[in-house]
Amino acid sequence: MKRITVALTLVAISIALVGCTVVEEETTSTTTSTTTSSQPPAEVVEVEMFTWTEASEEERNQELIARFETANPDIKVNLQNAAGSGQAMAKLQTRIAAQDAPDLVSLHGAYFVPLASKGTLVDLAPYLDASAELSADDFNARMLSLCSYEGALYSVPRYTSVYTLFYNRDMFDNAGVAHPDEQDPWDWDAFLDAAKKLTKDADNDGQTDAYGCTIDFWGARMYPWIWSAGGDIFSEDRKVCTLDTPEAIAGVTFAANLLLEHEVTPQTLSTDHDQGLDMFLQGNIGMHITGPWDVQGLQRAYDDQGLNWGVAPLPSRKQRATMLGTENYAICEQSEIPDEAWRVLEFLMSADSQMYMADELEKMPSRLSVLNGPYSADDDLQYRRVFAGALEYAVEPPNVPDWAQIAPLYQEELDNIWIGRKTPAEGCKDAASRINKYREKNPI
Repeated sequence: MKRITVALTLVAISIALVGCTVVEEETTSTTTSTTTSSQPPAEVVEVEMFTWTEASEEERNQELIARFETANPDIKVNLQNAAGSGQAMAKLQTRIAAQDAPDLVSLHGAYFVPLASKGTLVDLAPYLDASAELSADDFNARMLSLCSYEGALYSVPRYTSVYTLFYNRDMFDNAGVAHPDEQDPWDWDAFLDAAKKLTKDADNDGQTDAYGCTIDFWGARMYPWIWSAGGDIFSEDRKVCTLDTPEAIAGVTFAANLLLEHEVTPQTLSTDHDQGLDMFLQGNIGMHITGPWDVQGLQRAYDDQGLNWGVAPLPSRKQRATMLGTENYAICEQSEIPDEAWRVLEFLMSADSQMYMADELEKMPSRLSVLNGPYSADDDLQYRRVFAGALEYAVEPPNVPDWAQIAPLYQEELDNIWIGRKTPAEGCKDAASRINKYREKNPI
């Protein structure tokens, strides 16, 4: 949102910005100049970029920004980072409401629709159509759908992600069970059979020492079970909650019974989203569902303690399904310099930039030419091919404008099921009833 005019003759400058004012630096007698004063000043535009990453990703973003600025000396990128998706998105919404929006923003996919529905983002379709670097054909169509609202492309997918099954190779080998990626069919029955064989009380003290799997019984982690059973969270128009259908209930029932009936998973807390992963990292859990974002932690566990892990598709029922996740780049409608913000976005979405983030942080590329090309080419990184393959059957999550209000109703009933207070059928029906009653009073 800010433009700065500086003289090219300066070696080092320090500029104080006020609003969007153009500030011109005057040379002094102590300034060293290598050019004549007749040279015209160059306008440098400052693009404010807002992200919500951890420190390691912030450092890599700064490296990419430095490369961009070297190649584009007319643009300065001011990176503002707020760690933690929920807190960061709340901060972003506050800034937008205060008419103090950044130019370029990285959005958590779940927060995209609430922002897009309020008219706060720029339609990027004209930019994408005119781009020599990016093409709509280079993105999964469902991914672009997640970046669109009411026919307008208000963001582009920075990265993508999918849920897959991570498994302990040594536990499978010691139990004499074929690895998940070697089983055909790899379905719910095969998953349950493996989980039972991997669950053990090794010292016969009445306490389970190893579990076949962990189940994160919260939010998005439940979607693949529902979808695989043929169900969905909402109707196609997203207006009616369909958690009370037989298919949705079947998906929730299978996942719940892994604890309540079969006892092949430990009790986990919906408030601790890392609990299942932490258990898996300890080496006594056979299978855990997560995604590319946890690969580096698993690699450290292999280096430090020899955790021998592998990756396979999620088990299927009526159909194979996983969740299609995105992190989106968008330009705020309040920006006075959307063209310059797009140039930054374009660079950060280049093939080289996407591979840099993949190799440095295991970010899953959103561009198909990168995902199915250099990203998947290394034979030693077989798990990347599983991620890329899962994109083919990934399902769009139920992103709706009022999800912040609906999500607690959904989670409360999942919690009731998980602790045995309600049966899966009761909890699912009550969740649908509560959500639909809310929608009757607050239609979207």
